[in-house]
Amino acid sequence: MPAALFGVRLPCAGVLASPAAMVRVAREAESLGYDSVWVHDYIIWSKTLDRVHLSCGSREAVEAAGDDYPPIFFESITNLAFIAGATNRIRLGTAILVLPYRNALVTAKQLACIDVLSNGRLELGIGQGSGKSTLNEDFEVLGIPRREKIQRTRETFEAMRQIWTEDAPTFEGEFIKFPSATIFPKPMQKPYPRIWIGGSTDKSLDMVADYATGWITSAIPPDRLPAAIDGLNVKLVQRNRAPSEMTIATEIEVLVSDTTDEARRQAAKTLITLYEHYSGVPAHAELKEEQPDFLAQAWATSLVGTVDGIRDEVARYMHAGCDAFELKFIYHDIDHLIGQMRRFADGVIAHVR
Repeated sequence: MPAALFGVRLPCAGVLASPAAMVRVAREAESLGYDSVWVHDYIIWSKTLDRVHLSCGSREAVEAAGDDYPPIFFESITNLAFIAGATNRIRLGTAILVLPYRNALVTAKQLACIDVLSNGRLELGIGQGSGKSTLNEDFEVLGIPRREKIQRTRETFEAMRQIWTEDAPTFEGEFIKFPSATIFPKPMQKPYPRIWIGGSTDKSLDMVADYATGWITSAIPPDRLPAAIDGLNVKLVQRNRAPSEMTIATEIEVLVSDTTDEARRQAAKTLITLYEHYSGVPAHAELKEEQPDFLAQAWATSLVGTVDGIRDEVARYMHAGCDAFELKFIYHDIDHLIGQMRRFADGVIAHVR
């Protein structure tokens, strides 16, 4: 079994986000031997999203901040260029870049430049964006009909692929059209950086099989992962692609503490909020005794506990077919995040490689 890859979500949004925090975390990750750092992607961000889209920090951190602050989200491509200049080795990933938001020519050039300027460190996660939501306003504010998002995603990637691989690319699609053009530099990685796509719907898996060399799963426990991978493999074989071409990753919440009970206590509010937001489960953002099944689901799809317990769970994921982990630590401040990163590196990464 090959060594797993481990990446860390940067504090790029929410009450704990700042340039200094992102640089500190990226450099710490690099020094500890993590393989990558990752950012996610929004254009419009709100205090409501700060409270429920807890990819950076925790529910407790949001509550401690009060209401007197601006809702910050540092833009994804700009972020990666910034972090590239602050680091030397660690790889730089988007999880995921929403392609329908963006002009294909400009985005292709920006990403190629980041890959060259970082000496070939870009990991490109792409996607179509979310369904209709009262919290995600990006499509509406940008004037892009959500019904067009799948076709726009496909055309944008296909156009970018031509820009990266051809000297005089041209494209004629339903939404994207441009004449023959000279666009350099090309990416340092050939033919272009590794492409990651997330999602588990049939249409998402079609896109993974058509374009990606990496699949980012989420909320799939180890005992269900082999069946999910088998479903993707069927689509790969249908396209004459070898399943071995695909790197399987999981995007997963993490909290490391001295005991499992303490870790769960610290993570409960955040995990319940996240599961309520993403799955529609009617739960308040607090630990409640009457929700044992809900919490069991949360614990089964996260890495919350001691380093020994988390190490065992990581091994289960690896045996189930997971090659890479994008770690979304739950933390109440940046020192809390750094401390967990160190414990995870010493107690987990050092033992599974």
